[in-house]
Amino acid sequence: MPTARCSSTAPASAPGSPTALRSVLVETRRRGHATEDGEVTTGMASVAAAVLDHNGLPVAGVAVTFPAEERPPATALAEAVVDTAATLSRRLHGR
Repeated sequence: MPTARCSSTAPASAPGSPTALRSVLVETRRRGHATEDGEVTTGMASVAAAVLDHNGLPVAGVAVTFPAEERPPATALAEAVVDTAATLSRRLHGR
């Protein structure tokens, strides 16, 4: 029988331990949005925010992906993504 092998294609910037991952998640929640720069696709970057249900649990996401060299103003883009996710969350709640 062949021996199973496991390999990772995670970028070097990926958290290297559960503790490091928890730190990244805490900061992402505090900020209200996630970002990535070339970690999913080389040369591309993204900003994303969660759409939450009535229990505050994520049910969808809003993301914008763009060529990294054409990066729009980060604050304005993050605010637009977070605002859109919040609007969808409110609509899910019937507000």
